[in-house]
Amino acid sequence: MSLQDRGQRDWLQALGAQCRLLGLRLIVAMALYSAVRAFFYLYNKDLLDVSSRAQLGRMFVGGLYFDLSALSYTHVLLGVLSLLPLAFTFRRGYQRFLSVLYLTVNSLAIILNLGDAVYYRFTFKRTTSSVFAEFGNENPLHFLRFFVDYWGVTLTGLALILLLVVVDRRLPRPTQPPRTRLISYRLAGSLALIVTVALAVIGMRGGSAGTTRPITLSNAAIYIEQPQQRALVLNTPFCLIRTLGKEALPEYRYFSEAEARQYFDPIYRPGGTPRSGSFRGRNVVLIIWESFAREWVGGLNREIPGYRGYTPFIDSLMQRSYVFEEAYANGSKSIDAMPSILTSLLKPRSPFILSVYSGNELPSLPARLDSMGYTTAFFHGAPNGSMGFDAFVKQAGVRRYYGMTEYGHDADYDGHWGIWDEPFLQYMARELTQLPEPFFSTVFTLSSHHPFRVPDQYKGQLPKGEIPYHQSIAYTDLALRRFFETASRQPWYQRTLFVLVADHAVPGVLREYKTSAGAFRVPIILFDPSGELQGREAEAVVSQSDIYPTILDLVGDERPMIAFGSSVFDTSRPRFAVNYMDGVYQMEEGQWLLQYDGEKVLALYDLKRDRLQQHDLKGRPGTPEQAMLRRLQAYLQTYSQRMRENKLTLVAPLEPTAQGPHTASH
Repeated sequence: MSLQDRGQRDWLQALGAQCRLLGLRLIVAMALYSAVRAFFYLYNKDLLDVSSRAQLGRMFVGGLYFDLSALSYTHVLLGVLSLLPLAFTFRRGYQRFLSVLYLTVNSLAIILNLGDAVYYRFTFKRTTSSVFAEFGNENPLHFLRFFVDYWGVTLTGLALILLLVVVDRRLPRPTQPPRTRLISYRLAGSLALIVTVALAVIGMRGGSAGTTRPITLSNAAIYIEQPQQRALVLNTPFCLIRTLGKEALPEYRYFSEAEARQYFDPIYRPGGTPRSGSFRGRNVVLIIWESFAREWVGGLNREIPGYRGYTPFIDSLMQRSYVFEEAYANGSKSIDAMPSILTSLLKPRSPFILSVYSGNELPSLPARLDSMGYTTAFFHGAPNGSMGFDAFVKQAGVRRYYGMTEYGHDADYDGHWGIWDEPFLQYMARELTQLPEPFFSTVFTLSSHHPFRVPDQYKGQLPKGEIPYHQSIAYTDLALRRFFETASRQPWYQRTLFVLVADHAVPGVLREYKTSAGAFRVPIILFDPSGELQGREAEAVVSQSDIYPTILDLVGDERPMIAFGSSVFDTSRPRFAVNYMDGVYQMEEGQWLLQYDGEKVLALYDLKRDRLQQHDLKGRPGTPEQAMLRRLQAYLQTYSQRMRENKLTLVAPLEPTAQGPHTASH
């Protein structure tokens, strides 16, 4: 062998030994996470209610994604230190330091995961970063009692840690630095280091696809059948890391529980309105339009001379619909909309899907309708997994999901977000015809989004307007026109209620929509092809959180529920909306807007006389400030308490309604 070949083998062997040790350590750690998951399952088998071995296997396989993400976070430092292309890293003392780091990180992971095996029996969820706020004032010595009371779990943890130490000691160490070709070694080692960091980032995110958001706790819903099973798929280090910085809700205490209920009662029973049960047994199609701000709709801005808007089809549809002029979104992002619309929940500081409360048992419109015999479906033209919608809607009780994968024609991909709205809505119209009735179907459009492109065949045919949003809004309006044309020829059309709402608003060019209230104003439209439901509500405030109880009221479900809204036709309850914006809660009620930071009133505006919010009336006599403040405080106290304590549903299990499913009259 030549000296050149020997030198090349020398530095390759040194680098290979470093990479091999790191890889073996990660494999051992992955195996330990699975072993601890097996212990978690055995310890809580009676609570997890796993239906079959196949389902159990699916959850274990799904858990590997979350394990890999957790390991990517916790081992990225070890990876960097292990692959530094420097000679001193081969010294025994340095290798001992790396071993201590590895054992410390994974021993802590074992302790956290095993501790949650016990804690789960009290909380039915994995520990998240909210634990630091919840127990921040407790004496840490009190937790030492845990190790004594659950000595079996403690012994299991010690055994696993001992096993980890023994296995790690037997792994081959890189002990011989390269004696030749140091420049080649350092260049190759630097490249290996860059690749390792890149792979760690991909592992943290849960994938490398451009549309993939970093996986969160809610993604575990894809692999489970029951909400309580989510903890088996997850692991505690992942839950702690992914919820760090996701602020827990404060524990608001303004009133006694009885007094708070006088101002806001979350227990709501649909029924008793003039419209109750008028759509019993009818299909419901919920259309959530991306960025469908009130500003875009000419028919909602008739007071502006010469303003036509960018939604001619919606304008025509509104003439045959029930329209709410004072409607608000509860959040400001697409990811906020789904919980607000389907479960009536305001976002808990951070978006619910990303929050420390995402594992809470949810009240939900799909689950209620499912119990009434409805077929439930959700359509979203983005790649499956985008925004975590597939996981969330499954958590909310939707049985059938139709995404870009199910659509199956990549030629209609817009190059950015998913399938163009027009072909995807046509696909939905065809699929609805195949669903058993009655059905409840939701579609979330996507084309009216940055970069605001439209299909080539419509370039030059749609109004470009003053900002890029306008043309994309006009395109989705056209796509909806085509959808309703197709739907009107289907047998289910005349017995279907259509509900149209935005996911959120966006400020455009009109000044009144660039205020803190205007930034949340959206259309809410109810369309009944039979013509039975028509009208216009010009003053009553409604919001996305009212859609859930409204639909249940219309289809005749009178069972009590936890809701942070009410039927839009219920005149016995105060009509208001709540939204959250950069640390400030806003309440819109009647013509008034109250802003509150949880401790003090920040501002009060009369939106009827001061649409641009230029005159703060806080503290002025003759205003409803104190009444609104009490209602908002009761709302926040109740919401925070129920969210923190996982009491968003009533204790009684959801049983099918007495009347069961109904066949719509023709």
